[in-house]
Amino acid sequence: MVGPRQARMTPPLLSAHTIARSRLVPLVDRRPVVVLAGMAGYGKSTLLAEASRRRQEQGVAIWLTLDDSDRAPARLVSDLVSAAGISGLERAGADLRPVRESTLRAEPQTLVDSLLEVFYDAGVPLTLVFDDLHHLTGAPASASLVDHILRWAPANMRIAIAARVVPPLRLQRLRLDDRLTYLTHEDLAFGPEETAEAVRVAGLDLDVETVDSIHRTTGGWPAGVRMAVLAARQYGLRRQVPTQLRRDQALAEYLATEVLASLTDEVREFVLDSTLDEQVCAPLIDRVRGTHNAEALLEQCLADGLFLSRASSTDEPWYSWHPLFAAHVHRRLVTAHPERATVQHRAAAAWWSAVDAPTAIRHAMAAGDAELASKIFAEHWLEMLMEGKEDAVLGALDQLPHSSAYCGDTHLARALILVQQGKTDEARFEIDAARVAAGDVPEADQDGFRDRMAVVELFRTGYGLGLSAAIEPGEALLERFGQSRHPTEPAVLASVQMFVGMGEARLQDRRGPVLEMLRSSAATAHDAGLVALELSALAESCIPAVAEGRLSEIGALAMSVLTRAEDRGWVGLATLAPAVAYLGWLDHWRGNLHESRAELERSLSMMLPFDWELRGLTLNFLTKTYLSLGDVAGARRATSQIKELIESGRRSPTWASMLAGLEGLVLLAEGSKREAVALAMSPVTEPGYPMARPHRAAVLLQAGLPVEALAELGRVRAEDRLVHVECFCRCIEAEARAVLGRPNAHESLELALAAAERDQLYGPFLGAGRKLRELLKSHLRHGTSHATTVTQILGRISTGQPHDVTGRSEHLTQREHVILQYLATNLTAAEIADAEYISLHTAKTHISHIYQKLGVSSRRAAIRRAAELELY
Repeated sequence: MVGPRQARMTPPLLSAHTIARSRLVPLVDRRPVVVLAGMAGYGKSTLLAEASRRRQEQGVAIWLTLDDSDRAPARLVSDLVSAAGISGLERAGADLRPVRESTLRAEPQTLVDSLLEVFYDAGVPLTLVFDDLHHLTGAPASASLVDHILRWAPANMRIAIAARVVPPLRLQRLRLDDRLTYLTHEDLAFGPEETAEAVRVAGLDLDVETVDSIHRTTGGWPAGVRMAVLAARQYGLRRQVPTQLRRDQALAEYLATEVLASLTDEVREFVLDSTLDEQVCAPLIDRVRGTHNAEALLEQCLADGLFLSRASSTDEPWYSWHPLFAAHVHRRLVTAHPERATVQHRAAAAWWSAVDAPTAIRHAMAAGDAELASKIFAEHWLEMLMEGKEDAVLGALDQLPHSSAYCGDTHLARALILVQQGKTDEARFEIDAARVAAGDVPEADQDGFRDRMAVVELFRTGYGLGLSAAIEPGEALLERFGQSRHPTEPAVLASVQMFVGMGEARLQDRRGPVLEMLRSSAATAHDAGLVALELSALAESCIPAVAEGRLSEIGALAMSVLTRAEDRGWVGLATLAPAVAYLGWLDHWRGNLHESRAELERSLSMMLPFDWELRGLTLNFLTKTYLSLGDVAGARRATSQIKELIESGRRSPTWASMLAGLEGLVLLAEGSKREAVALAMSPVTEPGYPMARPHRAAVLLQAGLPVEALAELGRVRAEDRLVHVECFCRCIEAEARAVLGRPNAHESLELALAAAERDQLYGPFLGAGRKLRELLKSHLRHGTSHATTVTQILGRISTGQPHDVTGRSEHLTQREHVILQYLATNLTAAEIADAEYISLHTAKTHISHIYQKLGVSSRRAAIRRAAELELY
């Protein structure tokens, strides 16, 4: 019969349900030394037992599972010698008798040297496994013996170590020599496929969704997966297995005996107190415990390999407890010390209320303090909704009591959610219920309650009658805030500022005040840490900011807003639609038509259904993009939707003139020239849309009426000539004058180029007629201050049209065709290189290839030959 001591010198038996870790086998076998570090249940012993059996087939495997007795160096060496004897080393020709005879009188290190001599003399491959080496933590004399073995082990020996916490060993030299593989719990955790395999091997038929939920709940912790399999068998509630795992008594006992029992009293008490949340930081835990040493103890838990990982490396480090570990440890605290848990939940609610309201509400409810939970909700529900956390608000509403001093705010929260869903009539009943409950609100909170009610009523007005209808009541509300003696909540102030700014932006009238209002909203939200509200206000500012003329800067702002939102998972947030629409608008003017169409269509899918003002503006941009792409049917669909909005009474004052201009362009594209001209010659409905007259002029020019087109351009108001409008108008003017043979066509073209250059507004040029393209080609010879812009435009025009330039059918590449345009200017090769952001050598290489393909030897000859081939 094998005694307890000998049992520690043989590998554990493998279960029939053991999962083959084929992913890890190469890592374990790769280098002479492997260290597996991780808490209980990560399969370290099983993995090394499999490796030991594999190597036993080729040689001898020595196994030693350590316990606290091995902290004494003499006992450690004695156990090691015994393990060597049990392994069959002597059957392989090794002589252990001298070592055994010396165990009682020799120094431990002398015995280790003697044992190493035996290992050196062995003529077979050796494997030495130290399992549970964490027992040597705090035992430097025994740890030094292991270090000695690692340093002097023979070449025919592999060493494997498993430990929950690896004691201080000199592993750095092994790393530098590339002789060490170090695997942590992150490496040892099951992957999704291994979790699925564990379920299959257990004979369970679970659907993919349940298996995925098991993997997420356990984090791939092998012991947790095994417990989940047992839970699925025991409870039969397959889809509720993750929930059952958090309550499973067997798992709780496993954690208590295998993890908590091994901790010192100080660390155990700390762990009990610090698992109220899965995500924790030192200030939170110090507030809960009333201490100042949480950071040091968290780092100790991290170093000791507890179920803790670092969640971030920001100025305020956060840590993550394994969810199952946190759930079971906290249940242990609640069961053993309920009063202590209640006090801690209340303290956690106070701390979280300034950080994350939903978490604070959860802690208040866990403390049994529903009134505190209701108060936290009242103070934060508006900012939660403005942050896009509707699910969190609904979840809190399900928990909160129906009767409390703050139930008025629960009615207001429901009202605003209904408003955002377009159910304005149902929202009115909730607002009325909130008025009835207003008398129960504590006197100190009355002013804030009235402000929040005013915000809900403002939103109901705007979403029911159109955002522009909320401008006047919103401005009155802001004036009231300014005169009030009590401070206005940041979420309230920023929301009203943004809503008024949104209404003004839809009207496209008072551009200066609009931007000031929206930027004030963004600043207020930023200072209060309301990121979603800040991004929404910045997104709203993009379209009215066009009036400032810095189109590329606004594009960069829109991209920044969307990138920041994407980083937080807010990809489809409805209030970001203006930023997407702006990028689509800018790409239209830059001639990036496919990108423009995708962005404009995406913005339409994002925006709130009752934001009909923004929908109409976006459909306007989309109509012109469809026309530029030759999709006349798509353009007709877009104008039909604008018409439906107008007929339903949802219209801005300028839409009649906007639609008339678009209709003329669509009719012309459909071949209805007479109807298009008649529409373009009809009186303009006032107030006019800024692009209405330029669109009419474009119709007249394309219909062969250049004089009438120029007359229409002369009626464009100076205040409407924003940079993109100016570029478009000058392009039409230049082409009309060129058609009429007027020499001042070049003047108009130069003005168009000046407007286009800074923001690369190439769209009006790319969509122009033949005369403007001819004018562009001759403009380089005529003389221009914008030669780079001309060559860029000509290069874009020729994109996708390879030119056969010699009898050998050699084509100019797209890059060579762009360089060819520069050759007609007075730019040097170095200046061409700078303009194209390429090296001088590359520019010269392109020029050389152009000469070769054109069959010429000079720049002048290249220009002449290119003109003959109509390459300009």
